[in-house]
Amino acid sequence: MAHYDFKKIEDTWKDKWYSNNLYKAEDFSDKQKKYILVEFPYPSGKSMHVGHMLRYTVPEIYSRFLRMRGYNVLFPMGWDAFGLPAENYAIKTGEHPAKITKELTDYYRKSMQDMGYGIDWDREVNTTDPNYYKWTQWIFLKFWKEGLAEFKEEPVWWSDQMKTVLAEEEVIKDENEDPVAERDGSPVRRRLLKQWVLKIPEYADKLIQGFDNVDFPESIKAAQTNWIGRSEGTVVKFPIEGHKDETLECFTTRIDTIFGVTYIAIAPEHEKLDKLLVNCTNPDEVRDYVAKVKKKTELERQQNKEKTGVLIEGAYVVNPFDTSRQIPVYVADYVLKDYGTGVVMGVPAHDERDYEFAKKFGIDIIPVIAQKKGVIPSIDDDHECFADHGYVVNSGEFDGMTSEDAIEKMTAWLEERGLGKGEITYKIRDWLFTRQRYWGEPIPLIHRIDGKIEPVADPDDPQQVKERLPLKLPELPDYSPSDDGDSPLAKNTEWLNTIADDGTPAKRETNTMPNWAGSCWYYLRYLDPNNDNEIADIEKMKYWLPVDKYFGGSEHTTLHLLYSRFWHKFLYDQGVVPTPEPYQWRLNGGTLLGPDGVRMSKSRGNVVEPQEKLQNYGADAVRMYIAFIGPYEGTFPYNENSLRACSRVLENIYELRTTVSDTVEDQALEKKLHVMIKRVTGMAEELKMNTIVSDIMVFTKDMRSAGAVPKDVWMNFIKVLAPITPFLAEELWQEVNGWKEWEDANSVHLQSWPEYDPAKVVEEQVEVPVQINGKMRGVVLLDVGASEDVVRRVIEEDPRVAAYLEGVEIEKLIYVQDKIVNILTR
Repeated sequence: MAHYDFKKIEDTWKDKWYSNNLYKAEDFSDKQKKYILVEFPYPSGKSMHVGHMLRYTVPEIYSRFLRMRGYNVLFPMGWDAFGLPAENYAIKTGEHPAKITKELTDYYRKSMQDMGYGIDWDREVNTTDPNYYKWTQWIFLKFWKEGLAEFKEEPVWWSDQMKTVLAEEEVIKDENEDPVAERDGSPVRRRLLKQWVLKIPEYADKLIQGFDNVDFPESIKAAQTNWIGRSEGTVVKFPIEGHKDETLECFTTRIDTIFGVTYIAIAPEHEKLDKLLVNCTNPDEVRDYVAKVKKKTELERQQNKEKTGVLIEGAYVVNPFDTSRQIPVYVADYVLKDYGTGVVMGVPAHDERDYEFAKKFGIDIIPVIAQKKGVIPSIDDDHECFADHGYVVNSGEFDGMTSEDAIEKMTAWLEERGLGKGEITYKIRDWLFTRQRYWGEPIPLIHRIDGKIEPVADPDDPQQVKERLPLKLPELPDYSPSDDGDSPLAKNTEWLNTIADDGTPAKRETNTMPNWAGSCWYYLRYLDPNNDNEIADIEKMKYWLPVDKYFGGSEHTTLHLLYSRFWHKFLYDQGVVPTPEPYQWRLNGGTLLGPDGVRMSKSRGNVVEPQEKLQNYGADAVRMYIAFIGPYEGTFPYNENSLRACSRVLENIYELRTTVSDTVEDQALEKKLHVMIKRVTGMAEELKMNTIVSDIMVFTKDMRSAGAVPKDVWMNFIKVLAPITPFLAEELWQEVNGWKEWEDANSVHLQSWPEYDPAKVVEEQVEVPVQINGKMRGVVLLDVGASEDVVRRVIEEDPRVAAYLEGVEIEKLIYVQDKIVNILTR
């Protein structure tokens, strides 16, 4: 009997599939399209890591299933290759980032082909390719021309080690509570720098409204909505005592509570803090506090449960509705300069955060909203703040109104007197869009000697775009970052110095774009990767968009996913793309932990090397294991025994080829086949790849028990196997058909998915969940009415469940027939 030589099988079919791009998608096919997308990787090593395999394998299996179901499937891949890791690695090795990037993308491409991924390689893109970033630059110029790109001074996190700015999300705390860079742990500090920003707040409402027309998990919608932080309310001016015509402007959604204001809190960075310190009796204490707060990240300031602050002694503002009342002012870390106005009015009786702050600092608490009309509420240790809408009390002429009426009337009162106005604000900030590094897209703008800024090309002039873009990165003998905040591009004076359109000397913008830029629109370039005249042909975009299913990482929910939706909506408004949303459906993938159940880390020594597993078990076994371990969005520890079990299943399947006969009939086995086809089809449509593998395992046992396998049963089984284990399926398909010469059309992956016979699918089996010591550990497929002995045997043979029983003794097994299995161990 021939040995299952997975390496030989893989080498044979890789060559056939990829030499002629077997998995190419057809533009404008009569078939219904399916655009399946996975976030493209940042190549950072000599092969994909195991996290990539977990992230990509299930969507790839799904794309194969759809292709066999008769859809015109686009499953593309590319490389998000600009950014810090490649540049830092290049500096360390003395190699050019372009050379490093090419080597790493070659490694990744090989890794994906080693895994047998059915990718349309004719559509491969690379964000570092000038023919690609030409259009990244073009989109930026469109933003600039529409006034959505602005050059302004911003307080930013600066890493002296990496010599570049960092986003808030890239800064964490070390063991001493000091801010450091997440990437390398180097210290960071606040620094004022002139930066390019994109005005994403201008699209805040459209980004929220877009959720009405997409199928995203509620968790993603909530995360982006909260990140945007839309608030509808009132801006009110509080006059500063002792400073004529000076006010602190405060944004509030609850102007109905203004008579209950007993303190004002301002952001440590607020521009009017110095004015408040003029008559202050504790300026040193205030300045020390401000210095400490500036070491905190904005995220930390928002999330900290305990709010801190310092009273600015001697500083007061006046309530515009009651000028007889002095209101003390605190500087507090929970107030952010760029959210609202950087000033918060403290109403302890009706806001939980304000209540805690007031209790901590001994501030008065004045109730002004009652749950019942005419009832003055009591605020003490037994009666905490009432934060809902109600009826206004202790508020002069507004007493007795509902909160809703009072908000309307009080806002109008302020507007009539020039003391305030209704307004909508957003928590989301302008997007910091520059980096002081070499390896990124050059920003296609020039600075004229008269201070004006000029585009390299008018994005609406096709001739200028063709002649002047891309603005390419120059070759630099030394591309290491500088200490003064200047980009390495400033070192190349020949590239730096240029001529403006009016003939006067000018200098190029030397900052580069962040690594997020190229990933904001890559899904568009897949549709027309070689188009020199436009970002993509509009008819191709009409055919393929929106992306039908987009798989990615939860870490990108408020970064890439939000940014790319912003870019797409802008391009839609410009008439560049035909759909208001880029992605119709989104799912975030889970995490494969180390064997010890802890996130993989080289320092912990629990990293699983995928190349080693491919060498030892083969790609099909690894694919089957990844599909088998659980739902795509789940988090699981790596289990070598389960991988080994998958390998044994494939060996058993390979051995079954010798039992195939075109003369034998087996109605019982045929019926089980049709039941499996029905179940697997439904599970694939729902992305339940783990239960598909379970069914394949069960049916493999059925075939082994049968002794002889009818040829038509075998051929349909191979088709079911094909999306999960493409190499073995191709080998068995070619063999059973007796083909000696390869033809693309004969590939099992271009065959039709098997159809089940409704007359043969009367359910005789049931999925039964298995709990071990009260925790759900898997699902097994059992015959209806199976005995406890059969249940025990099936569980012991199921590698996913059996893994939790290793080294322990079953004390008790409770089987509620056809419903659930409960196991207690000792």
